[in-house]
Amino acid sequence: MSKPDILIHLRRCEGGLQAAEAGLRLARRLGAHALGLHVVALSPVAFASPEAVALHASEAHHLIADARARAPWWQGELDRFGVAGDFQVVQGDTVEALCHAARWSDLVVVERPVLNPDAPLGWGIVSRTVFGSSAPVVVVPEAARVEHIGRHIVIAWNASRESTLAVHGALPLLARAERVIVLEGEPAGDGFGADMLPKLDLRAWLARRGIEAGFEAFRPARDAHGHAVLEAAHAHDADLIVTGAWGHSRITELVLGGVTRHLFQHSDLPLLVAH
Repeated sequence: MSKPDILIHLRRCEGGLQAAEAGLRLARRLGAHALGLHVVALSPVAFASPEAVALHASEAHHLIADARARAPWWQGELDRFGVAGDFQVVQGDTVEALCHAARWSDLVVVERPVLNPDAPLGWGIVSRTVFGSSAPVVVVPEAARVEHIGRHIVIAWNASRESTLAVHGALPLLARAERVIVLEGEPAGDGFGADMLPKLDLRAWLARRGIEAGFEAFRPARDAHGHAVLEAAHAHDADLIVTGAWGHSRITELVLGGVTRHLFQHSDLPLLVAH
């Protein structure tokens, strides 16, 4: 059986990163290969003048060398969790690097810092990575508890393209979970005759894959949807929420708010999301 690949974004090359611990725990649960990726970001001011370019190039060289010297630390983390993996340090735009590596990854794990959460309009590294990634992304809040990630999973389901992609991406974890609960919301409509398209019976679809899930109706007020998802996840003692991202127009969500934006800004639980 082939091993899945998990890409873990290392904001720093040191301990105490919740994304690193969550990613390694997921890799152990899935028997996956874990790539730890650290990106030395390019500064826009580096191109302000020829002198700035030379100075930044010298500084970047030292940062890259220092980061690569931390490879034994990552190997120690891999050994601690009994996981096979690699360590890479690259230079460039963080989102571009993550989305590029996501092309050959089955799962991407990123951390959402508490002190620097996504910008009010949702243009931070985390949201941009989710929007551009070809693989599902596990968003780990910096303060989240991750010791049991993937044991109790709640799915926020509305039959949308995005939530279907998220469930697809979560299948290996769903198959290994002790408990799966589906919050069955109103089916997403697109105004173009979706009611006439084939219907998916998610309960039967999961059962055919050996996944037994509990289903419960989920009909919160539209303006409290994100809060209600978090409340239900806590009520079920969930350690991971599976949900689609930006099921509505992204501009609408950025301007008026939405479930994705609320969860990214307020969730204290890891989120497995897909767009």
